[in-house]
Amino acid sequence: MSEQDPLASHLPQGSSVRDTARTYDRDRYLSALLAPTGARDDLVTLAAFFGEIRRIPLLTQDAAIGEIRLQWWRDALAAGASDQTTGHPIADALLDVARRHGLRRDLLLAPLEGFSRELYEDGVRDERELDEYAYETDGAAIRLALAILGGPDLREAERSADDGARALALTRLALTLPQHVAQGRLPLPQDWVARVRDPRGLPQSEARDAVFGLTQIVAGEALLALGRYRGGQARVVKKLVTAFLPMCLIEPYLKAVGRPGRDALLEVADISPLSRVTRLWFAHWRGKI
Repeated sequence: MSEQDPLASHLPQGSSVRDTARTYDRDRYLSALLAPTGARDDLVTLAAFFGEIRRIPLLTQDAAIGEIRLQWWRDALAAGASDQTTGHPIADALLDVARRHGLRRDLLLAPLEGFSRELYEDGVRDERELDEYAYETDGAAIRLALAILGGPDLREAERSADDGARALALTRLALTLPQHVAQGRLPLPQDWVARVRDPRGLPQSEARDAVFGLTQIVAGEALLALGRYRGGQARVVKKLVTAFLPMCLIEPYLKAVGRPGRDALLEVADISPLSRVTRLWFAHWRGKI
């Protein structure tokens, strides 16, 4: 383990919680490393939880299989409500965090409902359902992180959570759109799809253009939500910015999505590790996105 790892004295070597967070939700993992010392491990656990469940719809074309995996998590969280353990390191770590911080049960369950929408062709039919999806996924992540960070300024910070959630959720959909299309699903409002063409079933060249057009629509909406968040981010005190820190990566992600020459149908966009770390650190230092 690197001597620079801020969690070296908190999580054991080879911790599956830490490794899952770092592998499957790197942005929240790196953000957690910048949090106050007492909250780091718990925010890493939260990142591991979201990393585990956010990839479920991307791993299977069969909605029933995805629902079985999500149902396991519902059952695990129910077991935690009666002080049972599951034997799953991430689930048990999350249940411990939930007990110590008094995390709201509805917020713990919400991401399971949100990511289940990605398993179905009509999981997000209109903008109302898109807002519900954003609340259930990235909105829950922000609110749970705020609860872990704690303090007297939570209520004010939570007023920015909806705009932050919409911006993050849309950015994530823009990044994973090629994977969703490959699975035969399109978790976007139907009127957005109608502005271009539904790429499913089209010849590859036409499908590529349709996916690129959809990505541009999603990116534009994400930037609008980011702008609304920034207009009200004075409500978020520096200590609580960690909960919103992944938002500082939205613009470079969307730039990568729109990069000329990128195969919008087959290539998943990303940013360099150095750019990711630098932007997160600088946003943390400034205390704003």
